[in-house]
Amino acid sequence: MRSYIGGRPSFHFWQILGQKWKEKDIFPLNQERCFYYFSARYALAAGIKALGIKPGDAVLLPSYNCGVEIDPILHSKIRPVFYKIGKNLHVDCDDMVKRITENVKAILVTHFLGFPQPVDQIKQICTEKDLFLIEDCAHALLSAYGGKPLGSYGDVSIFSLLKTLPVPNGGVLLINGRNIIHNYLAEKPNLFATSFYAAELLRYKTWGNNNLIKENGLGVLYTSVYFSLLTVRLALAGFRKYFNPKGLYLVKPDSNLFVENLCSWGISGLSRNIINGTDFEEIRSVRQKNFDYLLNHFSKNGRGILPFRELPPGVCPLFFPIILESGEQREMLYRTLKKRGITTHPWWDKFHPAVQWNEFPDSIYLKTRLFGLPIHQDLTFKHLDLEIKEFENAYQSMWR
Repeated sequence: MRSYIGGRPSFHFWQILGQKWKEKDIFPLNQERCFYYFSARYALAAGIKALGIKPGDAVLLPSYNCGVEIDPILHSKIRPVFYKIGKNLHVDCDDMVKRITENVKAILVTHFLGFPQPVDQIKQICTEKDLFLIEDCAHALLSAYGGKPLGSYGDVSIFSLLKTLPVPNGGVLLINGRNIIHNYLAEKPNLFATSFYAAELLRYKTWGNNNLIKENGLGVLYTSVYFSLLTVRLALAGFRKYFNPKGLYLVKPDSNLFVENLCSWGISGLSRNIINGTDFEEIRSVRQKNFDYLLNHFSKNGRGILPFRELPPGVCPLFFPIILESGEQREMLYRTLKKRGITTHPWWDKFHPAVQWNEFPDSIYLKTRLFGLPIHQDLTFKHLDLEIKEFENAYQSMWR
């Protein structure tokens, strides 16, 4: 089997064995008011409801965004107002303050790729203007700022377990404000939706060619399971189309859709088992070391622009970002590396229609050029050497 590098970490079979659920001694999972949802967008919807933000109110959001964080706002009939993000991925606090009106009730701040925004300064703005602070830590599980975990500053905070951990579903709502009331009663997610996404994680598992016989055997097994479930999924899609249009067995936690009926879903038993078997300190350590390894290479070779030229203490990075010269270059690199067995991240390439994009050229710049190389916990330096080699080959081939 040729070495394959997946864009996300995967789990091991021993992690899915039934274990008694135990609270993990890691922030935010060790907090009393930590609530689990199917994915982060539904955690955000629950957080907005808990804050009592009403239809007709407004919330400030970053102009550089995925788009899925906008839909829970719109679903609640709340008006999104966007503030500027610079090409360096930093919040423009002056622009943020200018956009605060009497209708604005909260500011949502996103810690892009696990790197902290000046959240203490933003919290001070919220205090002075009597606004709620919503911390979007979807990228920032295990990251800290000023000696405190990211997510501990906001009145409410949200996390995406999916982006850092090899779980088939999982978002977290953390409520820090003492006077915020939240009624939580979660349903189990659909079993097939959970199983299919788990099979997809195994199908695209990272391999290293350390044991060819074992990896070939597991690769055949995982591929067989995946395609078996894919066949079932296609059959269910046909059934859903003609007999049960509201069926929820095809939903995926990382889709671009906001489905109201998923607001009540929690996380699966499979996700809980994987969390139980996870060494969070190892994840943080491996991601930091892998980031520094790539930084050491790319800071010398001049390929693209590096938005972060150092890894601040406490940061657990999501991936290694490079800003390329054009969207065409990014797409070509993504496709070339995928053909060579490396899944990368042409990050946030979709433009949500709620944003007046002509007002935010720096956000357009980021959405068309930001490119990510994986550094997740399944990767060794051997994998990173292969990433570097194939990236360099692909990059140089574009100029021949």
